Amino acid sequence: MKFDMPEEPVKEIATSTSKVYKSKLNALSTRGFDSVKKLQEEPEKVIDAIKEITGTDDDEKARHARRTILSAIFWVAAMPKKNAYHTFWQKNIPLNVVGGEHDGEKWVKKSRYTG
Repeated sequence: MKFDMPEEPVKEIATSTSKVYKSKLNALSTRGFDSVKKLQEEPEKVIDAIKEITGTDDDEKARHARRTILSAIFWVAAMPKKNAYHTFWQKNIPLNVVGGEHDGEKWVKKSRYTG
């Protein structure tokens, strides 16, 4: 089953990124979430499906996979600023910084970052 893509996604992204996001949305569609409307109406059930897809581990790989699926959702579905997906995103921030002068250091939320 394929995800029913909207004519105009919420954001413009690169073609290569859209291919990745479409594959993530198609994975959700196999679990019954095949439209933007269903993503908007049943976020808690969608989040449960994301957990099924990515597993129960709380390592960097699982967190990255969850954020990729969430990014795909944000690409196609307009959401209010405060929503269950945003809350789930905040629970899946990276564990460590990758690259740059802070490579390997523990990730700090933007609101707590002091430079």
